[in-house]
Amino acid sequence: MNLDPNLPAMSASTFKPSIWNRLRNAFFTGLLVLAPATITIYVVWRLFVFVDHLLGTALRRGHFRLGGVPSLGFLTLLAIIMAVGFLANNFLGRQIGAVLEGMLLRVPFFRGLYAVVKQVGEVLLGDKRGAFQRVVLIEFPTPGRYALAFVTASPASGVTLPGGAPLVGVFLPHAPNPTTGFLLFYPPETLIPTSLRVEQALKMVVSGGVVNPGTVA
Repeated sequence: MNLDPNLPAMSASTFKPSIWNRLRNAFFTGLLVLAPATITIYVVWRLFVFVDHLLGTALRRGHFRLGGVPSLGFLTLLAIIMAVGFLANNFLGRQIGAVLEGMLLRVPFFRGLYAVVKQVGEVLLGDKRGAFQRVVLIEFPTPGRYALAFVTASPASGVTLPGGAPLVGVFLPHAPNPTTGFLLFYPPETLIPTSLRVEQALKMVVSGGVVNPGTVA
């Protein structure tokens, strides 16, 4: 595929996300940061109180006296969580997860939220992470300014300049939501290698640069 030199050039402002997109990304990122931890802590605490109370009642009925040791409820809850984890890793657990996912996708608001959470999870932890070959610096949006990008297509992908020179495909993610961004093509010699691993670069993008792994180049 050759790039048409007659296509109009895009300025740096073309790549700037709109205010609505920034607000949307900030909202979903805030939910991504707060919701999992808050919900997890709340659910675990409620389960702990329930299991501890249930065990205490059962032991009192059985005339057992353990001096009200709170660790018993915690250990029981830990065993339950591990059992659910083992169940979720097998075929039956995946089937149940698929049913719950289908139900969640029918709820209008949570459908969009779940899609964003799932995409971020796949990028950070799942198979999609392997699609990023390496982390590089590119000049963007203007000369003298640099952005982190992920190489996704080698020169053998078939994208070339009109003279036949190969181009490398890179994905430039939006911060703090790495599931959206731009697919750009650069000559291989213009890419600046970095010492970052893909996981480190993704953490920098999601945190807006707060998580700093050290030297970039």
